[in-house]
Formats: sequence, C-alpha cells, structure tokens
Amino acid sequence: MKTLLLSLLLLAVFDGIAQKKKKGPDPKDVQIDTLSKTNALLNKQLDSVTKDRALYYGLYTTIKEKVLLKDFDPAKFPQIVDSIRKTRDSDASSHLVSTTSLRDSLSITRKENMTLRSKVDSMSVAIKSHEDKTKLIAELKDLKSLLDSKIITQAEYDEKKKMIMSKWK
Repeated sequence: MKTLLLSLLLLAVFDGIAQKKKKGPDPKDVQIDTLSKTNALLNKQLDSVTKDRALYYGLYTTIKEKVLLKDFDPAKFPQIVDSIRKTRDSDASSHLVSTTSLRDSLSITRKENMTLRSKVDSMSVAIKSHEDKTKLIAELKDLKSLLDSKIITQAEYDEKKKMIMSKWK
C-alpha cells in the first residue's frame, strides 16, 4: 500500500514538473491576430470604396455620354445640374400653353370614341341577330326536307316548326 501511495505521489510530482505553467498568450500571436483583424477591416473598407467608385464613375460616364455629350469637371457638377434644371423648367413653362389645346382635342377624341363604340355595339347586336335568324332559317329548311323525304310526319313537322318559330324575334 505504501508503495502504491509512493508511486502515485511520484507520478503527480513528475506530471507537475513536466507541464510548464503558461504565463499567457504569446505576444507574437496577439500581434498577428490584431494585424489579421485590421487587414480584414481595411479590405472591407476598400471593397466599399471600390463599389462607390464604380457607381460614381458609371454616373459620370452616363451624364457625360447621354446628357452633356462632352467631358466635364466633376467639381462643377452642382452648377451643371442647376443649368439643366433651369433649362427643363423653362421648357416646361413653354409647353403649358400647348397642353391646354391638347386637352381640348383629347376631350373631343374621347367623345368621338364613345360614339363609335356605341355604333360598333349596335352593329354587333344586329349581326348577332342576323346570324341567329340565318340559323333558324337553316333549321326550317332541314325540317322541311325531313318532311318531304317522309322521315317525319306532318304533326311532328308542325310541332318542331312551332318551336323554331317561337325562337324568332
């Protein structure tokens, strides 16, 4: 038993000696972690700036090619926008006079359109009525041919004819 206790004590002592007590993280590892985090943040900022640059360059190119049709100094952009606004506002005020006459002609055109629609609707009804009567006449002819060929009797013919004529308006 003494031997067992002595061997356990010796094992505990050797384990304690074998393990180094750590004083904390290595300063080089801390510096590397800090630099890695800083690098990641700077990359995010660079990506953001790159996206903004692409957006503003696209805007500049569009204005240059579609609006002004020439190169311009981006520093003078506010003056260019003010100039475009003045031109737009003056054009809009000159168009107000012509829009009044356009409203009148639009009103007249709407009235004519409504009149034409009512005519087309009445013609559609007449055409439908004509098609219905044409079908009834064809039915009567078929019925008469059945009577003439003695497929149906006179009584049946009279009864069917009465039904067809009731549809006639």
